[in-house]
Amino acid sequence: LKIKPPRDFTDKTLEVWLVPADGTPRSLGLLPSAEGGTTIALTLPHGIAAALATSKLAVSLEPSGGSTTGLPTGPVLFSGEVIPVDL
Repeated sequence: LKIKPPRDFTDKTLEVWLVPADGTPRSLGLLPSAEGGTTIALTLPHGIAAALATSKLAVSLEPSGGSTTGLPTGPVLFSGEVIPVDL
């Protein structure tokens, strides 16, 4: 997964969520802090490919260290469906 954050997040972090059809988000991890406009890559957990085929991804702005509730607590900045591609 690669995204370009729109600005610097010095006291916040971006957290990536898998959102399955039932709507209950599952954290896939935190994106490392980076200067706005740089590309960031997140390695997704092994075995997640099947779930990606029927889910959406979302990225929320969370307190440093990520959500403490297991669900997004900050605003969702990005979201969308996963589109498979042949490389």
